[in-house]
Amino acid sequence: MIRKYFFLKFLFVFVLIINENAFADGGLVAFYKLGTKKGSLIEVRNNIVKSLIKENFKILGEYNPSKDSNLLVITFTRKDLLDITLKIKDKGLMASVMRIGLIANNNSVDISLLNPEYVFYSYLRDNTKKYEIELAQISLDIKMALYTITPEFTPFIISSLSDRELKEFRFLIRYPSFDDHIIVGTFKSFKQGLKIIKDNLQARKGETIKVYELIYEKEKIALFGIGLLDKRKGEANFLDKLGNSHLAALPYELILVDTTASILHGKFRFPLYWSDLSMQEYRLIYKTPRDIEETMKVISK
Repeated sequence: MIRKYFFLKFLFVFVLIINENAFADGGLVAFYKLGTKKGSLIEVRNNIVKSLIKENFKILGEYNPSKDSNLLVITFTRKDLLDITLKIKDKGLMASVMRIGLIANNNSVDISLLNPEYVFYSYLRDNTKKYEIELAQISLDIKMALYTITPEFTPFIISSLSDRELKEFRFLIRYPSFDDHIIVGTFKSFKQGLKIIKDNLQARKGETIKVYELIYEKEKIALFGIGLLDKRKGEANFLDKLGNSHLAALPYELILVDTTASILHGKFRFPLYWSDLSMQEYRLIYKTPRDIEETMKVISK
């Protein structure tokens, strides 16, 4: 009976996911809205963390974007996902971090999930096909874990992007792609770069906060999730203009590969995760990519 129960649950969640993707015109959406749960932010957070841990996911870190106690982002990963992404050179590790956003409203909490498949196709691109079965299982395990919290998986918007569109994504023809990253620091050695970045984050230079870190000294690669807390240039500024619904796109990543520290270009990353962004809305934050670049350079020197 127990095996039958879990099989039926697995089947139900699988069908649910297929249906949601079909609802999103056959493509992939960046975020799922997982409904609203009664209770405090900490209560909902604790239940989510417990469910993720049961599926062997590890919580990397969490924080309140723009120092708002009503906002919380939870970041997490799992060993099999780390093993896969470490095999993909340069920026593959960036696809190892999953995110959940929580927004407190009186005595209830809105829950959102950054869609794992959206991240995989955006960051791993052609390598996604090579590990398709393993990545699909990881994604399903995440959704099954969250299904115990809420059965709602509703795309934020009906429009979506196909896997090919995600692999080749640009907001506009002459705008940067995933490969057009910005180098924010170069060092004499991986060890030196790691020390400088860690020391600057510990000192909270540029009004930043370290949300998570993944460090692999043997492979000479390190990934940092960085909260941008400057009121004029950081999250408080662009979330106020764009809204909090895409909260699970945060925090911003900085990756150190050997002696080079880099970030995704803001003109790529913002339209990727705010995929319903209009040109009019983009103009409201046109200075933000440059502000973030300057902040990351402060951390890397």
